[in-house]
Amino acid sequence: MAQNARVGRTYDNRPSNIILPRSKSLSVQTIKKWRDALALAQLAENANRAPLLELYDSILLDSHLASLIEGRTLKVLQSKFKIVNKAGEKDEELTKLFQQPWFNSFIYHSVMAKFKGATVVELWDLVPETLELDSVNYIPSENVLTGKGLIVKEVGDEKGYPYKEDPLKTYYIQIGKNNDLGILKDVAPDALTKKFARASWSEFVEKYGIPPRWVVTDSYSETRENELADMMANMVSNHWAVLKGNEKIEVMNSTGTSSYDIFDKLIDRMNSEMSKRILGQDGTTDAGANGTYGSLKVMQGVSDDRHDSDKNDAMTLINKELLWRLQLISPAYSKLKDCRFEWDDSQEMTSSELVTMIKELADSGFIVDLNFVSEKTGIPVTGMKSDNAAVPPVDKTGQKKKSIKLQPVAFYRTKL
Repeated sequence: MAQNARVGRTYDNRPSNIILPRSKSLSVQTIKKWRDALALAQLAENANRAPLLELYDSILLDSHLASLIEGRTLKVLQSKFKIVNKAGEKDEELTKLFQQPWFNSFIYHSVMAKFKGATVVELWDLVPETLELDSVNYIPSENVLTGKGLIVKEVGDEKGYPYKEDPLKTYYIQIGKNNDLGILKDVAPDALTKKFARASWSEFVEKYGIPPRWVVTDSYSETRENELADMMANMVSNHWAVLKGNEKIEVMNSTGTSSYDIFDKLIDRMNSEMSKRILGQDGTTDAGANGTYGSLKVMQGVSDDRHDSDKNDAMTLINKELLWRLQLISPAYSKLKDCRFEWDDSQEMTSSELVTMIKELADSGFIVDLNFVSEKTGIPVTGMKSDNAAVPPVDKTGQKKKSIKLQPVAFYRTKL
């Protein structure tokens, strides 16, 4: 079996180890470069995604865009999950096998593939003591030829390791379709326009933050002109001048639309467009957004639809591609047969909510297990008050007392 080939051996010649390190440079990106990179990535033969991926690295430096993507990835990473057996019951032991950093990394790459396009990850390194998976390695997408199913040594190579065929098929998972370039290809023009607007605004501030000024004089003396030139050069720090006769200092006054209206509104519009593409709306991402509670609730529901879609896609990927590979990679996952991954949508009540519900149940005549109350709330409950006396939850021997029907009660508890 595949796991027997892995135990006690090192594989220095695995595909991820033969990839040559490649320095990344954040070159200036333009709309034209985006068009050219998109055309190269969409070629029917010998498609090259490297220029487009370089552009992605550049636009992901935008704080607003990065925040939108983090909002979708973190929503999935923070969701509870469970491994259920054939009977549909949660298996605590198997669930703990997935509550590990490697699984968080797998979930992260599965969501990021929606933005950056087809992604290949490697399941290779095992923990020697437990034989559990140690990490999930990302294969640089520029070194992956998805159409041919190859991992290549250098960008531009046409021959490499076939990761979709045996014996490597077990250890590599492609997330996304071959020609999937991700959502970032759609928001790139907006991110680039925003970057240009910010650069232009910075240049405007540098040139006109301190308004241009000049001296008007009727003197034709070269010596006097040099004196005035030195005076103007030092005026930024001195803020005063000595003038003679008809000499005067004039300052340029900018007229027309303010720079704020020109640049800031353009930046806001680009942020709005990116929000709509990533989350389907921009009402929940703009601190100054106007709208009623109902309209904002609807917008949040639109975002939640995308979050639910991300979770469903991740669940499908795990059940179809990950679980059977884990069983072949290591005997630590042999019990996963006939099991499946599910998101745990159950909600846990807070201590305050739990106490409120218990009181309502008791007031309605139901009998409450006081040991359960203490365990769930962390509050030491010594008994329940009835009309005659307090009823202890257990007797002196440590055995639970028989449940009896109590009258409506009042709880004595410490501050939560």
